[in-house]
Formats: sequence, structure tokens, C-alpha cells
Amino acid sequence: MLLPVLLTTIVFSSFRNAEKWVNYVSTTGHFSIEFPGTPTESTEEDTSDTRQTFVIHFATFFPNDTEGYMTDWIDMSKLYPEKKTIKQILEDSRDGALRSINATFVKTTAIMLGKEPFIEFSFTNKEFAGKGRIYVMNKFQYSIITLFSLNAGISADGDRFIHSFKHT
Repeated sequence: MLLPVLLTTIVFSSFRNAEKWVNYVSTTGHFSIEFPGTPTESTEEDTSDTRQTFVIHFATFFPNDTEGYMTDWIDMSKLYPEKKTIKQILEDSRDGALRSINATFVKTTAIMLGKEPFIEFSFTNKEFAGKGRIYVMNKFQYSIITLFSLNAGISADGDRFIHSFKHT
């Protein structure tokens, strides 16, 4: 009796997951990405190391206390570091993002320097584990970050979210 109930629960929960994924499109950011629910949008002003003001555009979704999905983009046209290689820019961006969340362990899992350059990484801190990917294309920076409680661990939804990014 328990097996049919368990199988029914698994089937219905996987259908529920498949139905709630939302294709988020940013026309000004020139990308789309799938979230496991409707994200919240916000912006924040920040200042670069060279004291130039810029705007960070966020889309975030936190379905519960154990997981979170975040993407942001920055138009770097006015602050693009022309004297750095794309690899250096990607590594600096990764390091800055992980410093802001106090990551204690970081592992770079991929660096691609082709048409759509990105750096992919995993990380932990005292409270959570996560994965991320940062792209730099056409002087725009895109960050895609997932967070999961240490007890829950990184779910397959994190990979689905990260890999659904499409530059338009």
C-alpha cells in the first residue's frame, strides 16, 4: 500500500514542478532564463572601484527557506576594464560575488572563453551551498546564482535554472 502512495506523490510532485517553471525575459538585459516560480524584480545602485555609479538589475525567487534562485545583469559599457582579459574579468566577477556572500569554499568547475564566455563554480559558506555561472557578453555581465541550505543540498533544479540562461 505504501509503494503506490509514494509513486503517486513522486509523479504529482514532478508534474507540479514542471508546471510552475516560468520563462523570465529581460528585453533590456537581452536574456531569458527559467525560474521555478515567478521572480521578483528590483534594482540597486552601486559604485565601482573607479567610483563610477552603475545599476544592478535583479530577478530573484525564493520558494522557501532552503533554496533561492537569483540572476542579475549589469551594463558595463561605462566601466568595462579594457586592459583585462575576459578570463580576468570573469574571475574578478566570481570573486566579488562570492566575497559578498562570505563563501568559505569555492570550486571553479568550468571556464569557457568562446562566443558566450562564462565561468561556472560551486561554493559553500556556514549556512548554504550553491552553484553559479557568470557570463560577460557585449559589455554586459550576467550572474546566475542558486542557493540551498547545507542540510537540503544542491538540487537538480539549480542546474536546470543555470543551464536555462539564453542570451538574446
